[in-house]
Amino acid sequence: MSTIKSMQDLLLFRAFSSILKLNKVKVGETAMTQFQFKNQENPSLRQKVASDIRNAIIHGDLKSGDKLKELEISEQMKISRGPIREAFRDLEAMGLVVCSPYRETVVADVQKEEIVDLLIPIRLQLELYAIKYNLDKWDDAWFDVLDSIVAKMTILAAENDLFMLIEEDIRFHEHLLAFSESSYTLQIWASIVNRLRLHFIKNTQKFTDLNQVPRDHVVLVEALKGKNFELISTAWTQHIHNEDCLLCFS
Repeated sequence: MSTIKSMQDLLLFRAFSSILKLNKVKVGETAMTQFQFKNQENPSLRQKVASDIRNAIIHGDLKSGDKLKELEISEQMKISRGPIREAFRDLEAMGLVVCSPYRETVVADVQKEEIVDLLIPIRLQLELYAIKYNLDKWDDAWFDVLDSIVAKMTILAAENDLFMLIEEDIRFHEHLLAFSESSYTLQIWASIVNRLRLHFIKNTQKFTDLNQVPRDHVVLVEALKGKNFELISTAWTQHIHNEDCLLCFS
């Protein structure tokens, strides 16, 4: 009888082991759910396609209203249309393109009303929030990063490199926002920053003095170092609404 009991136990153990292997669950672990994620085929290719198209938009090679044709892009990149279609969805989520059913995808446009009445108030509130609640936490190392960004901006302005200057300008403000303990601060920023980029690209002819950009940021750094929120708030609001500043609009 004990032999039969042992055989039964062995068979049950083997059956249980087979089930675990089939479901790829280790002993002591609980299966997540019956839900299965989709197989991620060539995610790096999809990301690279999105990155290449994004860079072309940011650098002004593709302008607002330009049509993005899957077939032409696939022929130029020598890849299938699948990753391109997926990349379009990612770019649409970034606010850089508009995808319409049964119509061609186009590079997104941005209107003055959206910038002035929506994006600027959101951006100003985000940055003042990050400043107000982190004012006493910044150290010398944190300010060193800001100083190095401004120094690089000065070089780029002298070289008349508008697109890289825009990126350094954005990096300056992201450094401020990244210090916030609220994870949602950067998430909200990420949802609007590409719309701001589109505006910069569309209106580059308005930026007559690029050297003003690093000069403005020197003023901001000095205000931050003073750690007086009222003075910082005044300087920041003026910066945001100054039409000569790359990241601000009248």
